[in-house]
Amino acid sequence: MACNKTKFVGRDVVLEGFIACGDVLPIESDWQRFGSMRTKEFTLEWDTTDATDADTVGALRENLATFLSLAISGDGTVKASGSGSAFLKTLTKHVANPSVTGGQPNIWLRMTFPDLTFTCFMLLSNMSRSAPYDDVVTYSMEASATSSEFGLIVEDTPDANADAVTSVDVYPTTMALVVGESEGAAAVVAPPTAPQGVQWLSDDALVATVTQNGVVTATGIGSAVITARSSDDALMLDTIAVTVS
Repeated sequence: MACNKTKFVGRDVVLEGFIACGDVLPIESDWQRFGSMRTKEFTLEWDTTDATDADTVGALRENLATFLSLAISGDGTVKASGSGSAFLKTLTKHVANPSVTGGQPNIWLRMTFPDLTFTCFMLLSNMSRSAPYDDVVTYSMEASATSSEFGLIVEDTPDANADAVTSVDVYPTTMALVVGESEGAAAVVAPPTAPQGVQWLSDDALVATVTQNGVVTATGIGSAVITARSSDDALMLDTIAVTVS
């Protein structure tokens, strides 16, 4: 039996990608791992604005957060074959000619730490290779978050020894809303000892949208289906039938 570690090192962190548009959230089988990485960096940063005025107490400059920026970068060695080499070749060609994502070098990225997992739709703005004559060929990449229907998804990393998910149940199972109205939904994952992460999806954002907290908002007249899908097992899901008048 392996001993539990109280800390972790960089090799325990995994970076994966999937080339697709931002309206479809990848399922587990879509993800492909970046190969032979030496460094990986994840940076969250809030833009701020100065809100100081004559009523500020204590002569302290007051700041307010406005927008959140996310950047993921890393580098590694280039291999002609083996694990990760095929995806790196595909990704490099995608950055050079991103025709499958409408001319923008977009990609889904998932960075998994032993404690937290971050998933976001991103713009891969830099992809480079270095080839010194007396050293191994290396590559580096930089990506920044861009708009999608899902934003930044932050989840607890599932325990590899946890029980398997057997069901996902949503409440309520139906919603009747008017345009502009919102209602919250909840998802229960069984058993309680299984990974509890859930991803929320809408099959028609023109009728109803849903946040990753389960808040459904009516955006247009019609019908839509809201799905709560287990982050650990994409086959375990439940749906809400939404009617908007």
